[in-house]
Amino acid sequence: MSSQLPSNWITQHCPAPTKGRNRALDLACGKGRNSFWLAKQGWSVTGLDRDLSQTNMADHPDITWQEADLETGSWPLGSQSFDLVIVANYLHRPLFPYLRDAVRSGGTLIYETFMVGNEAYGRPRSPDFLLYPDELRQAFAGWDICAFKQGPIHPDGSTRPTAVKQSIAAKKPSQ
Repeated sequence: MSSQLPSNWITQHCPAPTKGRNRALDLACGKGRNSFWLAKQGWSVTGLDRDLSQTNMADHPDITWQEADLETGSWPLGSQSFDLVIVANYLHRPLFPYLRDAVRSGGTLIYETFMVGNEAYGRPRSPDFLLYPDELRQAFAGWDICAFKQGPIHPDGSTRPTAVKQSIAAKKPSQ
């Protein structure tokens, strides 16, 4: 089932975990498709979402699951930091400063979500949930950008786009 496959952007740009640098956060993890993949790669994963009732947590006891509403104004992870933070198909701009802080020095952020133009293809349509051109690049200015992409998504080489997305893979500068 393709909806359970991990994001191609994440699998293409995810670094390998190393001893001492193996903590990952899957923010707004949904049903856990990316969390499951990260755990199989050897990451120590925290999956965070406002509703984990549809997540198959029992089959993945190696993942730390945390339920919290990310849009309440309080950051549920306190001062925890991670070597890798991933976000797929979710946008709440007030979280950008928390994400910058949650990635450890030298760590990686991989972010992929919908952008302006997606309203022609489906949900989300509200500008509150659509990135503006180059917004992720600006939100993580000063980081080492490993990969960046924005524009129409053409699945399986199709000439017809199905969505408009923006994606970034960036390393936080070492301090």
